[in-house]
Amino acid sequence: MILQNLSGTVLSESSAVSPDDLNLIKSLKNPPLVELTADDIHIRKVRLAGDRVDAYGGRFRTEDLPKLLKMTQGLPLLIGHRKDTLGVARFFNGEIERYDGFSYIAPRFYWLKKHSAAEDLKLSIDGGLVCEASISFSFKRPTCSVCGEDIRTCVHQIGKSYMNTGEPCFYYYDDLVRVNEGSLVYQGAEPGTGFQLNRENPTFAPRGKFQIQFRGKRYLAAPVF
Repeated sequence: MILQNLSGTVLSESSAVSPDDLNLIKSLKNPPLVELTADDIHIRKVRLAGDRVDAYGGRFRTEDLPKLLKMTQGLPLLIGHRKDTLGVARFFNGEIERYDGFSYIAPRFYWLKKHSAAEDLKLSIDGGLVCEASISFSFKRPTCSVCGEDIRTCVHQIGKSYMNTGEPCFYYYDDLVRVNEGSLVYQGAEPGTGFQLNRENPTFAPRGKFQIQFRGKRYLAAPVF
């Protein structure tokens, strides 16, 4: 398996907590031990990974996005992928959202108003200080967009254009295994997942440094043992 992290925008749009929201939270695996009401929680959402090529040179297949969204359900939202700390919020529900011509998963998350840092988190999100969240996920196969083979062993290079496709080579995140956790972070990897008020999206340009190297190719992905 391969481990990857992708980030996206925390959207500060607020909405009233509905009875459906509360029912969906109650239906999560390991639901809250106490009965929550609309007065107990804040809710926001985040536009995460989608079917646009990200800065790592990978993208999800559009048909896999519902599965990816489902994998986020019930996950805790951490700070900076710090697994040694308690979660500050929890993912639930969400939708597949169109943005700038592409599709993204947009899970919602809630946190408790009575938490000692609840108001600080709300103010930081709504004021733009906390602006992005990230998911860490595992998949088995990075499939080359040019030949359909595993890009770790084929001859094609990420970011290089080939005549038979007319676009830069990328790879698909295929055979999704699980979403491991979600976190509030400082920077996103995918175009379309930056600040909501800054709609300028960088053109695709794979980063030069990757976490692993295989047969002369570098990847921003790490094996999971």
